[in-house]
Amino acid sequence: MSRALRLTVFLTAAALAAPALPAAESAALTVRRAVALALERAPEIAVARASAQEADAAARIAASDRKPHFAVNTTPGYSTGLPLAVAGEVPAAAGARLGMTLYDPIARGEEFDAVARSAASAGALDETRAEVVRRTASACARLSTDEGRVAAARRSLEAREAMTRRERALEREGRRTALDVERVSLEEARARRSVYAAESDRDLDRLELARLIGAPAGSPISVVEEPGAAVPEPEAGDAAALAITRDRELRSLAEQAAALRRSADLLAPAFKPTVNAEARYAYVPRAFGYDKYYLNFQENVASLGVSVVLPLLTGGRETALAAQSRARLEQIEAQRHLRESELAREARQAEAELARADLDAALARRALGLNEEALGQAQALAREGRGEADGVELAALGLSKSEEDLAGAERDRIDARLRLLALRGELLSAFGLEAKPGVEAPAAN
Repeated sequence: MSRALRLTVFLTAAALAAPALPAAESAALTVRRAVALALERAPEIAVARASAQEADAAARIAASDRKPHFAVNTTPGYSTGLPLAVAGEVPAAAGARLGMTLYDPIARGEEFDAVARSAASAGALDETRAEVVRRTASACARLSTDEGRVAAARRSLEAREAMTRRERALEREGRRTALDVERVSLEEARARRSVYAAESDRDLDRLELARLIGAPAGSPISVVEEPGAAVPEPEAGDAAALAITRDRELRSLAEQAAALRRSADLLAPAFKPTVNAEARYAYVPRAFGYDKYYLNFQENVASLGVSVVLPLLTGGRETALAAQSRARLEQIEAQRHLRESELAREARQAEAELARADLDAALARRALGLNEEALGQAQALAREGRGEADGVELAALGLSKSEEDLAGAERDRIDARLRLLALRGELLSAFGLEAKPGVEAPAAN
């Protein structure tokens, strides 16, 4: 299957799956509007949010045992002699039960483990939101520069076509060989391929942006704002220190470590009793026949008690749970140290890349100015009948090349800004968005 056919199939499938977006929004977008739509509709965020909600629900389920449980019941029946339990309840017309776990180190340790998993999922949601913002802004920058690349590639193709026509005319006059014409035709074919590549990149970037903002594939999306102006320059400061201080993953790892440390401390002691309290009430009418067998029979029965259970043989479950918590704690601590070192390295690398991208963009703008002047001079000489025969075309090719270089340099500069802003934890605020933690994990205390 050719690339064009694969692209057509992908566009069609995405069009069927994508949610509808109003035509006014799909026609023209600012970078900030595109980012806001992506945060609402990007499928990656939906997946991460569902995972975080599931982990948060698991943490609340694990914590539910420590809260009071109240239930009412009715168990109509008849008993001869000792009243045996039916479906777990003593036969009674009506009853109620109130109970709660006062102390259970095993269940409490599992609760802290669930809290750690919830913190990990919440951290993953934050990271996904930041990554979607970065990718959306980058897609806007690429789509904005793609139009310039396409226009430059087409001008380059026009120049190559003019040069080919001239060479063919000279060949007919016997002043050029077939090999000379073939060489020029090869350059024209390469220029035509460059136009196709630029148009293909533009279509793919438009498709990616449409997917992120929830627009139908093939929507006439355009960016009406200069992305370089929409993405602010990072402020001065120690990027490595800021990255470590504001990193969402590090905060998540710290929460996980605190929860797992509490879990390991609870599971470490050998003496781990379980304490439960329960109060029960039952109304047993005389029609049930209990008064035939009990001298002090009463229809209203109530009891209150505390159960203390000390497990002696558990098959090694508690020891294995404690070892599991300690192993996960060691893993989390190692991940924290690794993450800190990686953040410091990436922040310094991002600063260097941004400085280099700024220099490249400045050089590209300077080269563009020189080539514009060169084209003007070539055109003036051509009007005067002086200069080389293909001087205008060669100058146009140089200008087209400098325009493509400038578009690529601007795209790289915006990507470098976005990466540094993301590492410094300033990406959402750069677009006027508040950091939303998503699903909050239960407190680990």
